[in-house]
Amino acid sequence: MLRSFIRRRLTIPLLTRRDGLDYPRYLDPLRRELALVADPAAREAFQVRRAAAVISHAYEHSPFHREHFDAHGFHPSRFRDLRDLALVPVFEKHHIPGRQDRIRARDHDPAGLVPTCTGGTTGNAFSFWYDRECFARRHALTLLANEAYGWRPGDPVAYVWNAHQDLPSAAPPWKRRLRTLLAGRELSIDASRIDEERLARWSRQLSETRIEILYGYAHSLRAVAEYCLAAGIVLPRVRLVVSTAEPLFAADRRLMEQAFGCPVRDRYLSREHGPMAQEDADGNLRYFANSVLLEVRAETGAAGDLLVTDFWNAAFPFVRYRIGDTCRLAAGAAGEPGLPRLGGLTGRDTDFLVTADGGRVSGMAFHDAFFNHATQAFGTDDFLKVQFVQEAPLRVRVRCVPGPSFARERVFADLERLVHRLLGAPMEVICEEVPEIAHTASGKYRFTVNSIG
Repeated sequence: MLRSFIRRRLTIPLLTRRDGLDYPRYLDPLRRELALVADPAAREAFQVRRAAAVISHAYEHSPFHREHFDAHGFHPSRFRDLRDLALVPVFEKHHIPGRQDRIRARDHDPAGLVPTCTGGTTGNAFSFWYDRECFARRHALTLLANEAYGWRPGDPVAYVWNAHQDLPSAAPPWKRRLRTLLAGRELSIDASRIDEERLARWSRQLSETRIEILYGYAHSLRAVAEYCLAAGIVLPRVRLVVSTAEPLFAADRRLMEQAFGCPVRDRYLSREHGPMAQEDADGNLRYFANSVLLEVRAETGAAGDLLVTDFWNAAFPFVRYRIGDTCRLAAGAAGEPGLPRLGGLTGRDTDFLVTADGGRVSGMAFHDAFFNHATQAFGTDDFLKVQFVQEAPLRVRVRCVPGPSFARERVFADLERLVHRLLGAPMEVICEEVPEIAHTASGKYRFTVNSIG
């Protein structure tokens, strides 16, 4: 349609450019990069060049990384090929809180950077920055990832999103109508709290808005699918479901396919690095080797910690960053043509907790624990990790690993207020300070744990 063509080529790029996100100029270069790294030999040479540049830049411009490298006896001149990555010290999450300004590259003025913070599903949320070129590249790569699924800018899409802080604030009706005219139909669903009334309203909105693409958290997409099947609701226009942010289990995929009658694809993304990998048509999870370099600290076929070297965010270097997820390398994948194949991904996981009146609240709603009241932004140094465990219908235990600015009485009072706000005043809250929060036997970190079923 002419209207869709005008949106894709004119109005949507103009809107994003107005917001300081000039992504169109990166689309063709990224297409060429993705084609290049699909060749195994070219990919290795490309990644060696990029990794060497990132390591050298971090050493020269980040005070933290220079000290970190020196403390471990590493100098960038020692890096010559990918085997030398083992010489580079690992960058841990606990290195970041309280040290963000020392990690920031000195050739980037903070006034020109994009502030953001992590989501907290691997245990802690910290603030950091993107440089603007990195931010635009991330957006362009997302569009190309969508394009691979037949999802184009302006297609009617619903975001079924558990992280309510990411959703746009309510706009006047005239602004919503204008946005729809210029950018296409979008529906933002705050899935941080789920009950029958909300599910009924969402399914009605999905039908009335004639949504074609469902994009969201795996657990919430499953809840919508279950409701539609139980209520006999059919959404015939839905042609693609993209699940992200949480593990997509085989049973949940089958349920969504049955409810929506379309393909369900899995995408791996993070706050730190944007889109990192997604499923192809054959169900293989392939990572964007032009954007990040992924390492798994385990033998092929075994699960190990995932380390990420980010090629794009020069302002806040991530070099061999232990992201908190675990992964398996696919056997025989290294020499295959195409983007590199991952064998399986685990790590982050969140449960819905049950309110005092029987409703369900997404684990991502507890991301509010990371709100910094001093800066009025997300990202706190009060604790390095936190976990919410519902042990009984009216009892929640909160475990936290103290951070640089931890003040026991204040932090515990804030956490208790958060639990009462989300789950109800009758809830007993037990806060405890712990030295570490254990992962499960499979390597998962569980941010919220529902022990009552």
